[in-house]
Amino acid sequence: MKSLHDALSAVVGKTYTAFLFSQYDIVTAIGPTLAVAMALAGPTDIWSFIQGFVWMELHLISFEIKNQMVGLEEDRLTKPNRPIVSGRISLNDAQTLYQVVFALSFLYSVYHGLVACSVLYLVAIVTHNEVGLSRNWFLKSFLGSIGYVCYCWGTTVIFDHNKPLSQTSAIAVILSGVIHTTTGHAQDFRDRSGDAAIGRKTLAIMLPQWLGRWSLMALVYSWTGGLVYYWQPPIPVSVGFAALGVNAMVQYCLDYSEEADRKSYWWYNIWLITAHILPVFKRLADAGIKIPFSM
Repeated sequence: MKSLHDALSAVVGKTYTAFLFSQYDIVTAIGPTLAVAMALAGPTDIWSFIQGFVWMELHLISFEIKNQMVGLEEDRLTKPNRPIVSGRISLNDAQTLYQVVFALSFLYSVYHGLVACSVLYLVAIVTHNEVGLSRNWFLKSFLGSIGYVCYCWGTTVIFDHNKPLSQTSAIAVILSGVIHTTTGHAQDFRDRSGDAAIGRKTLAIMLPQWLGRWSLMALVYSWTGGLVYYWQPPIPVSVGFAALGVNAMVQYCLDYSEEADRKSYWWYNIWLITAHILPVFKRLADAGIKIPFSM
C-alpha cells in the first residue's frame, strides 16, 4: 500500500509541476486556442477533444519549460512560484523534461498528420528561446504569433477528426496570428520590470506610456471593427465584443501601474477569446443556418 501511495503521490506531484509550467497560459493561450478550434470544427466528440487538448498542452508546455529555463531572472522578479525558480525542479531535470515532452509532442503530430505544424513550431520556439530573438520587440510578437497559429492549426485539425483546414479555418488561423503580432504586446505592460531586468526591449518600455497605450487602443478598436465586418456576427454579439474591447483599453489608458495592467490584460484576453469565437458565425452562415439578429 505504501508503494502504491508513493507512486500516486509522484504522479500527482509531476502533474502539478506540469500545470505550474503553463498555469499563466490558461487565459492567454489555452482559452483562445480552444475557442477558435471549437468555432471552426464545430461540436466534436469527447475523445477528439481530449486528443486535441493533449496535443496543444504538449506543445505549449515544451515551449514554457525552455522559456522558463532561459528566463530565470525575469521569473524571480515577476513569477517566483514557477517550478524552476521556486526550486520545485532542477535545471537538469527541466532540460530532460523538455526533451521528453517535445519528443512526445512531435510523435503525436506524426500520428495526426501534423508534422509540418510541429516543425514550424520547433523553429519558432528555438529562435524565440535559445537564439534569443524574443529580446527584439517585433520578433517577440511575431514568433509568439507563430505559436498561436500552430496551436490553433493543430487543435482545429484534431477536433475536426484530422481533416485539413477549410478555407474559412485557414483564414481564421492566419488572422489569429496577425492579431497577436499587432496587439500581443498588450502582455508586456504588466511585465515591464521583468523585461527591463533582463534587457529585453518591448514597446511597453521603448515608447512613452501614453503613446504605447493609445496606439494599442487604436489597434484593438480597428481589429474589433474589422472582425465584426468580416465575420458578420449577430448585433448583440457585435455590441458585446466591442464593449469588451472598450473596457480593456480604457483600463489600460487610465492606470499605468503593473498591477492594474495585469487586470487590463485579463480583459484584453477575454476580448481576444471572443475574437476567436466569431468565425463560428461564418461557418453557420455557409451551412445555410439562419442566425437571429444577423446584420
